[in-house]
Formats: sequence, structure tokens, C-alpha cells
Amino acid sequence: MDRWCQNKRCCLKKNQGQIRGKKGFKYYQSYKATTYYNNLFCSQRCQDQFLNDNWQAVLNAIGEIGKQTLPLDDAWYVDYEWARQRWNHRTSMHEDYIPAGYYIMNKNRNIKQLITKEQAQTPEQIAEGHGWQTVDDIQAKELAVKLGLAS
Repeated sequence: MDRWCQNKRCCLKKNQGQIRGKKGFKYYQSYKATTYYNNLFCSQRCQDQFLNDNWQAVLNAIGEIGKQTLPLDDAWYVDYEWARQRWNHRTSMHEDYIPAGYYIMNKNRNIKQLITKEQAQTPEQIAEGHGWQTVDDIQAKELAVKLGLAS
């Protein structure tokens, strides 16, 4: 089953790739939705246009959300960082090499600790081969407790 872009104005782009129909009965049609935009939109442009046109209806349907807070002890997450070095302008040299890898972090507590891929990802995420996927924040908090970084 094909899913089409949910932006009602998608067909108004009038791109060559949108022309369909037989000679004499041509028309523009919306693009198919892509997985990059939650199978709802064909592009970020259409997604943004839809939200700009419908933000009030979305807000009415969901309701306004009040201030949200996250206790310092629960602000754990896992992230991947690429290797990098800092440039020291005084000595004109690279220093403070930061290795590539997965880190468990809590910015509120100024904690950043290198962890293994097996700690950073679930077995399913490892099997899928997407290095950018990591455990969720609840699992990150559990890992922090297990590593003795939190209680």
C-alpha cells in the first residue's frame, strides 16, 4: 500500500516528476511519502509546510503542554561521538584527543564516560547495523546505576 504525502499543497509544487495522466488529461499529483519523514511526507519542505498550515489544529487536538522538568538524577543518555582533536592556538598543535565511541552522559552532572557498543545498543540494534541507534534514556539510567555512576 502506497502512502502519499499528507501535505495538501504537495501537488501544487508542479515539478516535472509529478505529472501523470494520458495525453490531453494530464495532472500533477502528490509525491509518495518517504520513511525519512515518518511515512507521512515526501520531504522536509512538505512537512514544514503542513505544520505551518495546521499547527493550531494539532495544538487543539493534543492540548497545550505545560512546563516539563527532568530531575538531575534521571538525565542520563547514551550517544555516539566521532573522534576529534582540539587545536591549541598557543602551541599550534592538536591536543586532547577525544576517541570515537559510545558514551554514557549526564550533562547536568558533567559526566561523560566511554562505554562499549554492547552497553550502548540493544542486541536488536546491533543486528540492524545502525551505529547511530542507542538504548533509550530509561535503559541509560539503568546502565548508569550498574556502572556506579548513579544510585
